[in-house]
Amino acid sequence: MSGVEAVAASPSAESPRIPGRELAGITALGCLFAVLLNLSLVTHITKVPADSADRFFQSWQLAWNGHALLSQPLDFLQSNAFWPLEDSAAFSDGLFGFTPAGLIGRGPEAALVRYNLVFLFCAVAAFAGAALLGRELGLRLPAAVLAGAAFAFAPFRLAHLNHLHVLGSAPIPLCLFLLLRGYRQQRPGLVFAGFVVAAWQVMIGFTLGIPLAYLLALLGALAAIRWWRTDPRPAVSRGVIKATVAGVAVLVLWSGFQAMPYLEVLRRHAEARRTVEFVEFYSPPLRAYLAAPPDSLLWGRASEAVRQGMTWAPEMALFPGVTVVVLALAGLALPGAGRRWRLGIALAALGSGFLALGFSNPPGRAVYGLLYHLAPGWQSSRTPGRLFTFTSLALALLAGMGAQALARRRSSPAGEPALPSRLVLAVPAVLTVLVLAEGAGRSTADSFADPPVRRLPQAGPQMHLPSGGFYDVTYMFWSTDGFPLMVNGYSGFTPDLQRSLQTELAGFPDLQTVERLRELGVRSVVLHPDLAAGTPWEGSEDRPVEGLGLGVSRQGGMVVFELAEGAPEGRAP
Repeated sequence: MSGVEAVAASPSAESPRIPGRELAGITALGCLFAVLLNLSLVTHITKVPADSADRFFQSWQLAWNGHALLSQPLDFLQSNAFWPLEDSAAFSDGLFGFTPAGLIGRGPEAALVRYNLVFLFCAVAAFAGAALLGRELGLRLPAAVLAGAAFAFAPFRLAHLNHLHVLGSAPIPLCLFLLLRGYRQQRPGLVFAGFVVAAWQVMIGFTLGIPLAYLLALLGALAAIRWWRTDPRPAVSRGVIKATVAGVAVLVLWSGFQAMPYLEVLRRHAEARRTVEFVEFYSPPLRAYLAAPPDSLLWGRASEAVRQGMTWAPEMALFPGVTVVVLALAGLALPGAGRRWRLGIALAALGSGFLALGFSNPPGRAVYGLLYHLAPGWQSSRTPGRLFTFTSLALALLAGMGAQALARRRSSPAGEPALPSRLVLAVPAVLTVLVLAEGAGRSTADSFADPPVRRLPQAGPQMHLPSGGFYDVTYMFWSTDGFPLMVNGYSGFTPDLQRSLQTELAGFPDLQTVERLRELGVRSVVLHPDLAAGTPWEGSEDRPVEGLGLGVSRQGGMVVFELAEGAPEGRAP
């Protein structure tokens, strides 16, 4: 048994057998829970909720990844947005791990349906991954189902309904399950698969991928220390060593390869850097653990007072749920096998929970600051609170252990009559319902609407007005039909070029703005009069264009100004 296996070995039993029908049942339950808790989304799969900016953006990301893989695989990151800036698909976490979904369908409607299906997939996969990890840690199936529900449908996830790079956390428990099982059973294939799944988490986004890599490094260090201190030292399986080396190489090499364009973006765009002040703004205060997201059905309104005064309340709500906390404490306190595991998981919950507070307290400023300045890649996330994903997984596993311990206590220490056998077996099921109830959101059919869809001109590069914020992400969403080149863009930061153009083009169309756009190589300006009310571009379609060399036409509610030299001048009819 290798050193890693020594750490992985359970004090109680070997890896449980998980038959195919059990795996199918876990997946089916995950699908059922995902549908029930997102019924409004399922019944309005082609619609969007009221707050849709990030959803439009990530719908575009999924669509672009599929389009780029088929049409320009060697220029995957040179997207149609933010023209003429390079590597624009690397301006945010790229969701590259979901690229296969982008190969199916075309256009805005397909992009939105695709997003919603991937959203549901994330919930099902997170449920299954946590349940399988729970089974590997000795939980019986009912308790493992509770652990899966506690992780996949935790209340804090309601604050990230538009963030697939946060919701897409299934690779974390899944890779831990594969690694633990692989080392226990001396199966090199599972070990290698575990590291590949960890690389998949990096592909989904650095937000969770980088912390997962550091977690695996820490576990590996603990394994090496335990192996070194074991007397006699356990024999090391050559196949497992080879699989470990190959798997680590895949994870490290892929992470480095994916990081290269992001580092180049940072080199070109100083405005993309996450400064200490920037991260501090998004660091949750300690009371964030008592704040549920506003959309929480049970706790949203009850914790409204707690959220007041937070600098970024939507992503600072870290409330784990009463049921999960009580069960986690029971899992830690009640007697039973695997006490070292429980203590280790509890320490993981405390450690990740502390880091999730970022710079918001003096100890956090010291510890988080050390990681921020010294740990490569740690600055990739602007929001420390997203590290609560790891805390949530640890609490979910402890909650499963607590539910299992409670179900086994058929009689009290005082010798009172035991609970009926059927009632004891039903305990985890009832507790799972409570966990799901705490993770339910307020989404209703009234909050969903048909997405605005408009067919854009296919010739580019083009500039759309009005520009900025929600306008630009809407144009990106529309551009999924053909992906014309456009100057507009929306991402994790606003490039200086975009910011300056939003000011420089306020007088369009006039000589100065037309010349500026021609310098950039823009071929056409597309004005959306219905969106321009209250912006500097309101009434731009009526401004004189004589002598500017512009051709003007109306196309489906848009006014298109052709900038090409020699274009026939005229006003839109």
